[in-house]
Amino acid sequence: MFRLIFTILFALTLFHAQSQQAWVDSVYSQMTLDQKIGQLFMVMAYPDGNASKRMATGKQIQTQHIGGVLFSKGTSKQQLRDTRTYQNQASVPLLIGADAEWGMAMRLTDLPAYPYAMTLGALPHSDLVYALGKRLGARKRSMGVHVTFAPVLDVNSESKNPIIGVRSFGDDPSRVAEQGAAFMEGLQAAGVWAVAKHFPGHGAAVQDSHTALPLIKRSSKALDSIDVLPFQHLIDNKLRGVMVGHLAVPALTANDSIPISTSPLVVNDLLQDKMGFKGLIFTDALNMKGISDSVDQPALQAFMAGADVLLIPENLSSSITNIKSHYLSGAITPARLEKSVKKILAAKHQLVLKQPKKGLYEILPFASVDRYLVQQIARQSLVLTHHGKAFPIESKTKLAFVSLGKQNNNSFLNALRQYAAVRQLTHCAAIDISSSETLVVGIYADTSTPWTKQYLSRDELGLLTKLLKHQNVHVVVFAKPYVLQQLSDVSRCSSILLAHQQEPSFVKAAAQILFGKIDAVGELPINLEVFD
Repeated sequence: MFRLIFTILFALTLFHAQSQQAWVDSVYSQMTLDQKIGQLFMVMAYPDGNASKRMATGKQIQTQHIGGVLFSKGTSKQQLRDTRTYQNQASVPLLIGADAEWGMAMRLTDLPAYPYAMTLGALPHSDLVYALGKRLGARKRSMGVHVTFAPVLDVNSESKNPIIGVRSFGDDPSRVAEQGAAFMEGLQAAGVWAVAKHFPGHGAAVQDSHTALPLIKRSSKALDSIDVLPFQHLIDNKLRGVMVGHLAVPALTANDSIPISTSPLVVNDLLQDKMGFKGLIFTDALNMKGISDSVDQPALQAFMAGADVLLIPENLSSSITNIKSHYLSGAITPARLEKSVKKILAAKHQLVLKQPKKGLYEILPFASVDRYLVQQIARQSLVLTHHGKAFPIESKTKLAFVSLGKQNNNSFLNALRQYAAVRQLTHCAAIDISSSETLVVGIYADTSTPWTKQYLSRDELGLLTKLLKHQNVHVVVFAKPYVLQQLSDVSRCSSILLAHQQEPSFVKAAAQILFGKIDAVGELPINLEVFD
């Protein structure tokens, strides 16, 4: 064993003098069957876990020869510590993944969050999306990350979707394709491979694949023109990775109870043969109920369907054993195993061995370039969905403000007060304001995660209905755009401004737009019947 590991490590040092294919062939030829099978797996690691958890991951690396690690929650310093440790323990470099759609803050508690995809979907152009993708790629790359599970290419056509929502760029396939491609190109320009998800599309689901197997009832024609379209666009523009979702799609498999992640008809015939995808194919997490409750031996079934990287199996040991036994029995051919392992090794050659070491294992600060980028996204993504003659507000206007929903702080009130005198009202006082006053209503929701349910309560809706009887009412929504569906009569509003999130840049831009200091150039990322 020591001789084999030494030989592989020696082969690693020769990569500069070898082509990628020569290096891949050399390393592959010296691997045992167990090492080859181990390369297929990417396991979850826990930076904030205790020493025993980290030792368990180290054991998986050293004895089960896993090919990659996806980090869960923790801090940036903890993840850097573990990345160094695990890479030193690996005989073949590990592929490090990050589930970090809006930045590493999706998993790490001490790093900044960036705007959600649906906010980016409101931008009139894709240049800022590219810039954000490149900046996030640089931040991930500096922490030793090689692949990131983004962008989300799900066309969120179902407003009740419990898991996608504002993680999507919107409900227009062409807009999702355009913004998704820009985000991908930015990431990959920074040296991090984009892994688009959740093929062939999770946007029409009303179930969460973490807890059940969602049923997608679209026709094959609708799938092609809506859900698959963004994936094809990115594949045509050099997408490096695809994550296959755990979804039941009868139009593709003629079966409403089998996840397409285990179907060769989808993973092999559609994605690879028909659509021409040659990059790495990842499963979604194999411990999700959408697959683990639907099929036996999910890792084996996903591999036989055509996946290359098997993400977070419920039981690593049994998953390895199942694949090995099927290989030894001839059910898995040597060519099938070789295809995936060599694709993984080729990715490692490009992402690990050929990448410069300067700046590696650093935590980039939230610098002026980050602040400027977020500020520009905020200024260009806010959407003025409706306005009348009383817009914009003049600074001499007698102004009152009332908030509905979960407000983080008084930052918007303070921003308004930079342009006019504003008095803050209680709900009761707001009903009785004089006709000479103009009312600004701030609608708030918890935007710290994209999964929180955001809607106004019955009492809040009742109050809003009463407030809209006032002559001049401006409504500003710091929440998901779906909240706007609750407005019963938008024509009563002097203006409606969708401000997306409660972060400072969005709050500042909202006040500037209300007073006409900047124009609102954003576009609604979803279709809302209330504005039809």
